[in-house]
Amino acid sequence: MEGWTTKKSLDLYGAQRWGDGYFGVNDKGNLVVRPSANGQEIDLFETTQMLVRRGIEAPVLFRFDGIIRNRIERLNKAFTTAIEQAGYPGKYRGVFPIKVNQQRHVVDAIQRYGRATNLGLEVGSKPELIAVLALQDNPEALLLCNGYKDSDYIELAMLGRKLGRRVVIIIEQLSEVKTILDIADKLNVEIELGIRMKPIARGAGHWENSGGEQAKFGLRTAEIMVALETLKERGKESWVTLLHYHVGSQITSITAIQKVLREATRMYTELAKLCPSMKLFDVGGGLAVDYDGSRTNFPSSMNYTMDEYARDVVDAIQVACSEAELPAPDIVTEAGRALTAHHAVLVFPVAEISKVVESLPQIEKPKKKQKTLTRLYDMYEEVTVKNCQEFYNDALVIRDEVLQRFITGDLSLAERAAADSIYWHLMQKIKILSAQLRHMPEDLEKLNDNLRDTYFCSFSVFQSMPDSWAIGQLFPVMPIHKHNIEPSRRGVLCDMSCDSDGQLDTFVDLKDVKNYLPLHDVRDDETYYLAAFLVGAYQEILGDLHNLFGDNNAVHLDVNEDGKVEVLNVVEGDTVREVLAYVQYNPSNLITQWRIATEKAAESGAITDREAAHFQKRYLAALDSYTYYQVFEETEDSQAKAGGVR
Repeated sequence: MEGWTTKKSLDLYGAQRWGDGYFGVNDKGNLVVRPSANGQEIDLFETTQMLVRRGIEAPVLFRFDGIIRNRIERLNKAFTTAIEQAGYPGKYRGVFPIKVNQQRHVVDAIQRYGRATNLGLEVGSKPELIAVLALQDNPEALLLCNGYKDSDYIELAMLGRKLGRRVVIIIEQLSEVKTILDIADKLNVEIELGIRMKPIARGAGHWENSGGEQAKFGLRTAEIMVALETLKERGKESWVTLLHYHVGSQITSITAIQKVLREATRMYTELAKLCPSMKLFDVGGGLAVDYDGSRTNFPSSMNYTMDEYARDVVDAIQVACSEAELPAPDIVTEAGRALTAHHAVLVFPVAEISKVVESLPQIEKPKKKQKTLTRLYDMYEEVTVKNCQEFYNDALVIRDEVLQRFITGDLSLAERAAADSIYWHLMQKIKILSAQLRHMPEDLEKLNDNLRDTYFCSFSVFQSMPDSWAIGQLFPVMPIHKHNIEPSRRGVLCDMSCDSDGQLDTFVDLKDVKNYLPLHDVRDDETYYLAAFLVGAYQEILGDLHNLFGDNNAVHLDVNEDGKVEVLNVVEGDTVREVLAYVQYNPSNLITQWRIATEKAAESGAITDREAAHFQKRYLAALDSYTYYQVFEETEDSQAKAGGVR
């Protein structure tokens, strides 16, 4: 039979489908990251080992700045190509909404790689605006101000305008108009305004309800007319330069995008007749990411490409403006997810594996007087392909009988344990035999769900992948090594939180959603690393401190001109001391209270003086440690033994 290959592994985990060209496997069986299109690769497994040796503990969030650069280039190319092909007279102006990922080093990379194309930034709150006003120093790049706005927010935006920033204040609520006019008079500043409309058409996917007439933000048609009249009364209708709408995040269907474009382009042409100063058409966010690689309108996928999206946007605006005999505006997008999702990869170690059958003791033939156990054991000995369905049904009945007899006192604890062990060994045997059936019965198919291993991993779903828990978002997960070895086990992943929701038990698949992940057997003397992909959008900022697991260590990587891996930045994750302070514990007070407790114990003779000193040092060390569990660190000897992975 043909042996296992890295190509089979790539097909199994689907990296070539959802990875968009950024991820692959090398001849060593290690996962590699390709930050750009030049073919240079970063061996993620070897890089992880190198960082662990340097004291940077896993879990670690890898941020690949080169992928950010490439995403910016690809989005800009998609629109410039569509504009050239259509003969569109306007320009493309990309904008990154920092709510998608506000991390300073990420925003720095966005600005650095977006400067050549005047990539702008969008903010939705006063804190975001304060951060961006100091960072955004490109007068050609847009700075869009969305969200609820108090007078401080509006005044700060106008101060940015006076300092030469290309600030556009987008009116989300009708009440903002008067405040904007009054503050502008006070500061004696001329500004640019945008109008955010509420399209009746809605998106498709998880966030379709964020659009439509009942959306949280935006003006209805009648409100838009009131806003324009108010501006006209003050002679400021020329300030209106932009129309904005948002149909939702992660729009899975191109049909939904096309539908809202028809409504929005019509709105633009009507507004442009009333306000000839209009020159920017902002289609908002929504450009999706194909998390599962299926190329469908499934909520974790998308049934269109970035190039198709760009062509549809350009064509819709061009047709509308041509029919209305109006100048074509510059096109603005706020595609945050599509720019940043791919660049972040969370690598985490497996701490322990609970195997359904192997963790049980080997079964022994019961004594004859134990009739129930003997029946189960005989079924284990006699099960075949032909009778596996019948024996499965009988085993379920016997298991219920065992429970009832145990409750009534007819079976001892040892007898119940023996029955449980025989039952699960029988289920494992039935699973293997049933694979030979031409038509698999539904209940035997579900048997696999009960025979999944549990891989306990050092990470927190709530901190690193909150959308997985909150809305059922699928993120690709796969090992970062051993890809030249066939994965022989089926597992689910549990994090280190003491919450039953802290697990991953649904995984990406081309045709469906899998309820297990193919995984490898792991020796006791090696560390098995897994990775979650496409976690660069929203996950970090949405992450919480459930069980006080804090931010992960984060490392920015790229490939330099010599083709060598370059560590650009290391952002240390939270310590126990820091997360305790977040929830109003005073570490100094805790240290004092612990010291008093140890001294009292020493004085009473419960512990020795030497033990008291050790207890205090250990407590201090724990306060300054990483919040995640330390997993076995491999030695050079154990690395050498790990066949097929080095």
